[in-house]
Amino acid sequence: FVHRRRGRERRARQTRRLGQGGASPRHHSVAMHEVSVGPFGQPCLVWEPPLVEGPLPAILFLHGRGESGTDLESLANHGLLRAARERPEQWPFLIVAPQKLDPNQLWPAYRNLVNEALSEAEWRFNVHPTKRYLTGLSQGGNGTFELARHLSWRFAAIAPVCGWCDPIRAKFELRETPVWAFHGLDDTVILPSASRVAVEFIRQGGGDARLTEYPGVGHASWEPAYADPELPQWFLSHPAPDKSV
Repeated sequence: FVHRRRGRERRARQTRRLGQGGASPRHHSVAMHEVSVGPFGQPCLVWEPPLVEGPLPAILFLHGRGESGTDLESLANHGLLRAARERPEQWPFLIVAPQKLDPNQLWPAYRNLVNEALSEAEWRFNVHPTKRYLTGLSQGGNGTFELARHLSWRFAAIAPVCGWCDPIRAKFELRETPVWAFHGLDDTVILPSASRVAVEFIRQGGGDARLTEYPGVGHASWEPAYADPELPQWFLSHPAPDKSV
């Protein structure tokens, strides 16, 4: 216990100045941790929600192409991590955000790295066993669809943002996982039809899937999606069945 606590304090000191753009430094210095995962020590950011006690609901967040590489400032200032720092009361979750190196490789190629990040988070923090969720944007939206049933955590619900997938595979793999997808109607990078087809196929398979589309919004549909106060509440309304009882 003492070793883990010291490790967490040391990580917090190392990342004190990360991601302060647009958010309170007080919230950041208390809550953002950097951990090293994988055989090459790839950095991963973990947001620890302020003033939340007991087992923590947790979200795995998969970033997009532009945050690939080694720039942790970019990762901390984008997507769900930025939303959690700006509105911590809205996001009372532990957020695990690994960073992939190659912008041209999709998240399924980093499955082992993601599992390492999940294991490290579970070792360091008190993660709720049935309140574990998955979301991601763009390439991370693809990873959300494709990896939901292929990682070490069992996710109670997922929220892919401006993503895409193999709809036939999703039809069978996600029929027992609630899905809330988001897409901008003016997205020319990933066409909104990608989310429509995925949601339709999941529904055909008997799954619980919904889609929110934003008129006048292009690729950056993660901004209204992660600003929507209903999304974190929707996550929490879907705990996974407890297999231990």
